[in-house]
Amino acid sequence: MFLKRKFEIFLLIVFFVFSFWLMYKSFGYDERRHDFRIERHQIGDFGLHLSLIRSFSWGNNFPVESPFFPGKPFPYHYYFDLVVGLLERTGLRIDMAFNGVSIVMFTALLFLIYKLPQLIFKKSKLLGIISVILFVFHSNLTFIDFFREKGLSLSTFRNFWLLPDYIHKGPFDGSIISIFFTLNVYLNQRHLIAAFVISLAIIYFLLSKLIRAQKISNKTLISLGLVLGILSRVHTLTFFSTMIILFLLFILFKRSRLLLSLFIPTVAVFFFYIKDIVGQDINHVFINPGFLSEKPLSFLNFISFWGMNLGIAIILIPCGFFLSGKKQKLVFISVFSLFLIGNIFQLSFLINHNHSLFNLFIIFANFYIAYFLLFIIHKYRNLIGRIIFIFLILLLTMSGAIDLMAVKNDFQFYLNDAPSNKFMQWIKTSTKRGDIFLAKQEILDPVTLSGRKNYLGHTYYLSVMGYNYQDRSNRVKLYFEATSQEILQMMKKDNIKYIVIPQKPIADFTYKINKVFLDRSLKKAYKDKNVIVYRL
Repeated sequence: MFLKRKFEIFLLIVFFVFSFWLMYKSFGYDERRHDFRIERHQIGDFGLHLSLIRSFSWGNNFPVESPFFPGKPFPYHYYFDLVVGLLERTGLRIDMAFNGVSIVMFTALLFLIYKLPQLIFKKSKLLGIISVILFVFHSNLTFIDFFREKGLSLSTFRNFWLLPDYIHKGPFDGSIISIFFTLNVYLNQRHLIAAFVISLAIIYFLLSKLIRAQKISNKTLISLGLVLGILSRVHTLTFFSTMIILFLLFILFKRSRLLLSLFIPTVAVFFFYIKDIVGQDINHVFINPGFLSEKPLSFLNFISFWGMNLGIAIILIPCGFFLSGKKQKLVFISVFSLFLIGNIFQLSFLINHNHSLFNLFIIFANFYIAYFLLFIIHKYRNLIGRIIFIFLILLLTMSGAIDLMAVKNDFQFYLNDAPSNKFMQWIKTSTKRGDIFLAKQEILDPVTLSGRKNYLGHTYYLSVMGYNYQDRSNRVKLYFEATSQEILQMMKKDNIKYIVIPQKPIADFTYKINKVFLDRSLKKAYKDKNVIVYRL
């Protein structure tokens, strides 16, 4: 027992060090220069998450609204950003808060991935270690294009080590191989890590009882149900995925009578937030088969997509499933439902969001691959068995290793924060926490990064949350091109406090500003070489 604990402590240290490197590689903060440091592939998501964090730490965002679309219910799962924001509000530097929570959660995620397969298969530590390796170094067919492009020569390792970017970034670059199944998704969506930790922890505890046919008290189920309900505000699709898995597990293990004790408190908590989720204006198609497979969808396109994205795992997963025992098959069937649902339905405003179902499924699928690999070692206790094992491991992890180099070598973008950015410093110190600005749309928006709200922020953040922003977009044009007191009064009714006008022509800012009218009608609250700010 002592040796087991000692080994697990060692693993936790290894997981922590790797998590520390991974998180700080993608995001940091220069305290001396007051600069954000953000890796290229994190910029889009971090524009949202850092703005959300700042809305809690530097702003006043209760009840919670989108910093990019104030005045409407906020359907997004924001609890992770809320925790980070409250930590920054207490005085902890933003990178320490954001990365600190992420590191702890990713360490816990790796440890749960290590422990879960041992519970399911009642096997040795090696099964858990292989499962972690398969998670970190994911399987797809990227390695084929790497060797096709770089060749096999003395410079191959150098090309690998210095690889500056992902070879495939589907669907954003038109590639079939998706970036959603790489570690990039966890670097971008730190809240997804926390959600998976909560999900796997609940599944681990309940599965340990179901497999051993042990009693589960109603008190325990109610407590877990409350936690499961809170999960809906950490990551909504992970919440639904976990409910589906648990529902099927309890049915298949013939413990369905316990479901009410688990799900009644879950649904009760979830209903506190349901009005924000269903209150959006944009409808989306619900049945959208094939996920990101090439359209028009065909069986060949479907198999091609998943073959490219799973690599040889698409063959080894069913091998592990058929070799496993009855209880292990029941677990797989429960989790495989996510793969089926994700390939039939569109569960959010963008089909891309279904990736979280597949990310969770792949974690479990790797357990069955690891089980198959161990079967080979135990079945063929000779050189041939070891060669087959090593060969399969290489095929499974080569693409993940290549993609990890893209994380290591990715370009890092620096962005001034307050007080280095004088405009942001003015917003932070001279405006009220709840003030709303009318400003140009930016991914890294100085207004929202200063804890305030932009009346119409970047439309990417609006479309992914299902806001119908066309009417507000029309009003923004009217407001920026204001020529009468009536229009100014309309802006005041929309609670806009400041208008931010660029000093220089900007390509994506095409409004015809009447500066003569604004100068005559409003007071200038702030001015620098980049912007003029008028106060309403």
